[in-house]
Amino acid sequence: MKVWKGLLVVGLALVLAGSFACSKGGKYGDAKSLLAKMLDGMDNFAASMEKVTDAKSAAGAINKFKDLMADLKPKMQALDKKYPELKDQANPPEELKAEMKRMEEISGKMMNAMMKAAQFATDPEVQKAQEALNKVMQD
Repeated sequence: MKVWKGLLVVGLALVLAGSFACSKGGKYGDAKSLLAKMLDGMDNFAASMEKVTDAKSAAGAINKFKDLMADLKPKMQALDKKYPELKDQANPPEELKAEMKRMEEISGKMMNAMMKAAQFATDPEVQKAQEALNKVMQD
């Protein structure tokens, strides 16, 4: 079931995104900016998937999200090395509560988006887009 694999990958992306949550400015200002781009991209992807009516538009939305994640991935990996203390998502700093809340809200939207994508899972274009997203999200 490629769709469930995709859901797992997106779930892992959410976990990774949580490791970069931070406050505006201050010590984690660069991470906050990157996280905002990721969360906005995830939110946009979910909104796009709500509107899809065919496989072509679903593949387009997946590919657009894949492109964003491919751009952000090396930056996220660099911040992961810079701020290893943010990996402890069970005990985020107080200043990260708003970002964690937004992430929780968006994770529900992402699950809905992936379920919508599942409606078109048999289409070769959607499969290709999903495989490309999975490849980007690995690591």
